[in-house]
Amino acid sequence: MSGKRGTRLTSTVTDVAREAGVSVSTAARVLRQADYVVSPALEEKVRKAADNIDYVPNLLARNLRGGDHPFIGLLSGYMLDPYFGEIAEAVTEEANARSMLAIVANMQRDPRLEIAQCQRLWEHRVSGLILTGGGFDQRTYRDELAAQVRKMRKAGVIVVSVAERDFDVPTFSVDNELVGRTLAEHLVRQGHQQIGVVIGPPRSRLTDLRASGIDAVLSHAGVRANKLHSDYSVAAGVAAADRLIALNPRLTAIIAGADTLAVGVVQRLQAIGYRIPDDISVIGVGNTVYARLITPHLSTIDVSVSSSSTAAVRYVVERLAGRKPPEHARFPVKLVEAGSVGPRGRSTRRPKANRDGVRRSRPAV
Repeated sequence: MSGKRGTRLTSTVTDVAREAGVSVSTAARVLRQADYVVSPALEEKVRKAADNIDYVPNLLARNLRGGDHPFIGLLSGYMLDPYFGEIAEAVTEEANARSMLAIVANMQRDPRLEIAQCQRLWEHRVSGLILTGGGFDQRTYRDELAAQVRKMRKAGVIVVSVAERDFDVPTFSVDNELVGRTLAEHLVRQGHQQIGVVIGPPRSRLTDLRASGIDAVLSHAGVRANKLHSDYSVAAGVAAADRLIALNPRLTAIIAGADTLAVGVVQRLQAIGYRIPDDISVIGVGNTVYARLITPHLSTIDVSVSSSSTAAVRYVVERLAGRKPPEHARFPVKLVEAGSVGPRGRSTRRPKANRDGVRRSRPAV
């Protein structure tokens, strides 16, 4: 016995049958709502017994027997990054609307953990798996991850990605080269010629594509920008601001590869005496909640996180239903203008530099 009157944490169909005084097969059929006719009185007796001992259906066991697995795995790149939080929100909401349960695992930006978590989700019998990217090194273990995905797909797991990867997998994402072009075009239209760029980690297809778009636009405009690679943290943005200013004291604009990076850049520039955007303009990527947590609000690129994530879930559902939906889709890239970007030349003021070459504001008195 279990639940209210027993010692086990989870009651079983056998416990329900014993409580109701019926056979296990009868209790199971009632609880599964099978096409098996029983009298209303008997059905009520079984359900009251189940309620009395806090019976909860074992959906995993049921689905393994029936061949239908309403579980979808989501492999998050980094739980503390708002970009991945928005992916998780969209996936879990759509899964719930489809009567599926989303199981979220965190790879913590570690490519080896990404492979291990794929295996664990497979062992938990997910029907579908959504990859989100996020690893700082997506090249060293690319072949191992690709092999893992092939094995899962061969076994019937529907695998899809919401970030472009260096191996064959259905992908629902924006055109990341267009993201880069949109970033650079906005600053060039504002007249900026002295531009710094802090982009994502170097061993990443997403980084390569965005950098390619940025480089194409700046080259065409005759702009030679200083470019740094970094992770996507706020702290990395703080460090990048100092390095870019040191590389080019005449800087008038900075492109950041993520909103979190851009927030760090803005915070550091303001701390050392620059005004945003009068002295230096800053633009990010993601249109996440971070873009609205600083003053001025951050100009950024919306990369259709919710739409692409929702489409990934729908793809899994369609495939499980035996249909063959398109395996790839592109989603809109949208410039979201706010207060962190202005035209070049709004101010010629520059904070004075200390002996170390880094500009700092005067101490408060």
